[in-house]
Amino acid sequence: MLTTAFVLGNGESRRGIKIADLKPHGTVWACNAVYRTEEPDVLVCVDPKMILEIAETEYAKTHEVWSNYNHQYEKKENAKKYIKWFKPGLGWSSGPTALKMACDRGMIEIYILGFDYQGHLREPGNKNRGAAFNNVFKDTVNYKKSRDEATYYGNWLNQTKRILQDYPNVQFNRVINKESFNPNELDHYKNFKNVEISEFLSKFQLSIQT
Repeated sequence: MLTTAFVLGNGESRRGIKIADLKPHGTVWACNAVYRTEEPDVLVCVDPKMILEIAETEYAKTHEVWSNYNHQYEKKENAKKYIKWFKPGLGWSSGPTALKMACDRGMIEIYILGFDYQGHLREPGNKNRGAAFNNVFKDTVNYKKSRDEATYYGNWLNQTKRILQDYPNVQFNRVINKESFNPNELDHYKNFKNVEISEFLSKFQLSIQT
């Protein structure tokens, strides 16, 4: 039984790392629009807009998809019949929900990719407020535009901290690059560490794909 997992958020720091390359090394959880181009072992999606999008396709018939139940999905046959529902739902964001799910399935070492938390810092003099939206699917349907302000990451961070606390016997490795924002609160947990992307690629003999 594989006990290593890769949990992918959609922050741009994971760009170029392909799910097919990760699968030989562990189980892959991913979120939301990943299904458009790749096939994780488990897809987690708690955004109603994304679930309705997925329900317009055949994806959930042949892939494991999890979400929180919403009565509006009753009108979508592919959602009602094929998507699996959390009972009860956490009310969390997709990334932390996927992370908790990996823990609940007995994973003991988890590599976290694309959990960037913070948006892109804008150039000095830019009149837009706050950091810019950071997501590999920006500028596509059901996602914000590149110029939009990043979603506040406080809830994601608090949910991640809760998982680190609740699963002390799981080793969490957050894969980062030199530009990655590092929330200092995570460093307080003994079962958490940041791993440079070069070290990660070397460990699993991976390369960045374009």
